[in-house]
Amino acid sequence: MKVLGLIGSVRRLGNSEILTKEALMGAEEEGADVEILRLTDYTVKPCTGCATCLLQEKDCIIDDDANFIFNKMAESDGIILGVPCYILEATAIIKQLIDRGFAPMQQNKLRGKAGGVIVPYATRGWTQNVFQQTNTWLLAMGLKIIDQCLIHVQGLREAPIFEKSIESAHELGKNVAKAIKSGDYSYQGEQGICPVCHDRNLRILKDMQTVECPVCAVRGKVSLKEGRINIVFSQEDISRNRWTEENLRRHFSYHLKPSKDFFIKTKDKRKKLIQKYKDYPAI
Repeated sequence: MKVLGLIGSVRRLGNSEILTKEALMGAEEEGADVEILRLTDYTVKPCTGCATCLLQEKDCIIDDDANFIFNKMAESDGIILGVPCYILEATAIIKQLIDRGFAPMQQNKLRGKAGGVIVPYATRGWTQNVFQQTNTWLLAMGLKIIDQCLIHVQGLREAPIFEKSIESAHELGKNVAKAIKSGDYSYQGEQGICPVCHDRNLRILKDMQTVECPVCAVRGKVSLKEGRINIVFSQEDISRNRWTEENLRRHFSYHLKPSKDFFIKTKDKRKKLIQKYKDYPAI
């Protein structure tokens, strides 16, 4: 059993690294072999939108370290991601890897692996989008989120001072390893609203009665019950979430891959039409 820690912070031995290592210590207690990658030590270039990975069903052709990172993840049974929250969101390396995730999404090399997410943050009320990004990245590749925790640690390398923070990270690591050992991938973290990613962010749809998780596309019905908001997700809606293997296969097979024929068919026409944009503005 191998658990890989991924650190999404440029700061060495900062709170993200400390908490990720604490989680890996917890995983080791459950018998896991562990390894760490500092994501910011590697070069991950922007996706160019060339669609080679989709249309030719191969690894990304960009010459950088993204394929290495995804392959290291594929070699592991579980992933623990530690990333700080800066201005409502995760750090840039996570956003970059989301865009580069088309190849591993369709290859299914990561499907079914256990995942845990640790987010240290400085300012309360400034974390609304961070789990949307971390979970979009992991769920898109087929991981199952076992646990996630948001940890308030404002100062540099402050995490070890707070016993509860260290305990939370340690328990997360144990939960990920236990899931791998037992085969029980049920969610163990603090309950949110979405039954898939367990975040609390929701979109209100135009009928003003239906809400949707912006990450998982699970829809539920809203009502008021004794003055409290009540949201009901049917099992059918949950089973149709965006990240199921069936839905992702449909996304690639019926929405993306058919564009290959159109792309080839319109090559000469496009070349002619874009000339005016190539020549604009006139020098």
